[in-house]
Amino acid sequence: MAEIDVIVPVYNVERYLRKCLDSILAQTFRDFQLILVDDGSTDGSGAICGEYAAKDGRVQVLRMEHQGVSAARNRGLEESVSERIAFIDSDDRVAPDYLETLYRCMEDYQADLVISCGVTVLESREAGKTRPRPQTAELVSKAEAYRRVFISENGLSVAPWGKLYHRSAFRSVRYPVGEIFEDARVIDQIIENCGRIVCTSYAGYFYLRRRGSITHSRITPDYMAGIRNVRRLWDIIRERYPQIENAAKTYYLWAVFDLLNQAVMDPAYYEEAKCLRRELLGEVRFIFSCGYFTFDYRAAALCLLPGLFWYKLAWKLYLRCTGKLSGTEVP
Repeated sequence: MAEIDVIVPVYNVERYLRKCLDSILAQTFRDFQLILVDDGSTDGSGAICGEYAAKDGRVQVLRMEHQGVSAARNRGLEESVSERIAFIDSDDRVAPDYLETLYRCMEDYQADLVISCGVTVLESREAGKTRPRPQTAELVSKAEAYRRVFISENGLSVAPWGKLYHRSAFRSVRYPVGEIFEDARVIDQIIENCGRIVCTSYAGYFYLRRRGSITHSRITPDYMAGIRNVRRLWDIIRERYPQIENAAKTYYLWAVFDLLNQAVMDPAYYEEAKCLRRELLGEVRFIFSCGYFTFDYRAAALCLLPGLFWYKLAWKLYLRCTGKLSGTEVP
């Protein structure tokens, strides 16, 4: 049995998959099994999975009809037998010492969960070329773990990637199939299942932001429904850990901003955009008083005041000026 099972959901990512798999198989830590879950890909992704399985005995390929990333992760969990589990998205990459660093943290601190930092990169840039920073690791309380991932401190994230889990973290936990913001639906269950949690400043996970993805991601009714998962998480934190409610509320309002930014670009969701604007307008005082909001968010809140037309113009101008419209800059 391998020390770590690495689960990679795969769906129509033939353009990115080889770089992802090469980065995993190049790990300095060798004692792992790589579980590729082909979620009904219709491009060449499935063939690439088979190719890598044929040349490396650590690679296992599972195939299923397309049900979405949550179902693929769940299938990987069901097939996993190792005591430690990591998730890597199929269009992302990891540094050569990624698994080794997280494994050592887990062993040194006898932790149930290690949370590391992620680095956002664009297609036009090479992963791994980041400014070095001192590496630290520390045991944190559950409340502090929540706070740090909610506010994305140093690149920490609610997302499944960037973490090493003891399999007990997934006791009675599975990702909700067919839901958006599914990460927010399970992160509280995972953290509550963990006795010892380590946060490290190590940044060896490279999250790919595809060229133009901010404006090319189309909003769907599932996104509007999925925001309830984030609101539910805020409600849970308010009840269990009131001392960090501001962090949970910030995470929720960030999600509302993200959803609004997509909704204003699609005329079919004008009414939904109006509702999101009203909700954010009700929180303007909080946005300006809470230290977690950057200048960008506060400027966005002010742009909401004249109305959606002016907000949309300001949003498009922001994308163009920052290079995010064409995907030329790292956010």
